[in-house]
Amino acid sequence: MAKIEIDGADVQAVSPEGKTGSMPLDQFLAKINPRRLDAGEVIFPDGVKSVRSEGGVSIVVHETAPQVYNLKWIAQNSPAPFGGGTKYRSVRIALPYLVTLLVFRNGAAAQGLMLSEYNECFFRNAPLESWDDELLFPALLNCSKFTPPDGRPLSWICTQHLHYAALLKEPSPGRRLRAGFRALMHCLLETGFNYSSENHEGASWFGESCRVDPRVATIDAWQEATTKDPLFTLEVPWLKTDHSLAQIVERIFRNLGALQAAPVSSAALARHVFNYKPATNAGNGKKT
Repeated sequence: MAKIEIDGADVQAVSPEGKTGSMPLDQFLAKINPRRLDAGEVIFPDGVKSVRSEGGVSIVVHETAPQVYNLKWIAQNSPAPFGGGTKYRSVRIALPYLVTLLVFRNGAAAQGLMLSEYNECFFRNAPLESWDDELLFPALLNCSKFTPPDGRPLSWICTQHLHYAALLKEPSPGRRLRAGFRALMHCLLETGFNYSSENHEGASWFGESCRVDPRVATIDAWQEATTKDPLFTLEVPWLKTDHSLAQIVERIFRNLGALQAAPVSSAALARHVFNYKPATNAGNGKKT
């Protein structure tokens, strides 16, 4: 039989006829376990552009085309800036391309994929075509700006009223993912837009963006501009993140500790073997 030996960062093979060969360990692992496009049993919602996974985290990249929305916006005479006493009014405004990053974590407690609390939202003035495309900050009240941003989302979607317990009732990962998507988009676009971000995280990206263009300086100006041209938002110089889609996704993975370097030595592989604990039969204590 052919034999394989891992020595440091190299893999050496010997055939039954005595032929030998070697290759770097990292290339060997990539060869036997290549990255594959396989969604398994999951049927993704319309608008999903791509998915990436690292460690126990999966990020679904969703894009919504430019359109006009009827939003529930805090009224000027609201007695409270947020919470139960907030007064709202209906506003009709256009949005550009809306890029939503849904962050799912895979854990035993959640019995598979489960929507996390680290989801983010961004604008774009053109559809996504590459992982190198830059994302722009969204001028929305319920997308928070953290100061400082280190270790935190760049544009966090407030999900205070999202019912995570209801998502756990979905039996399959595919249905749970779709339910998580619906719940998050409801929080983003259908619940009340108020000043919670200003009071809890320091600022919202709506407040930060009011000076980028007179047409979005106030919500009333935004409504007026929408009436004149529903596609005007594609011309607005929204605040730049200076990050590409790929960089922001990698940033999320890094913040959640999901970036795991592939083992590149025999010692690293050996640690996996030493840490392995065979499953036992709970009834008789025997290994299975």
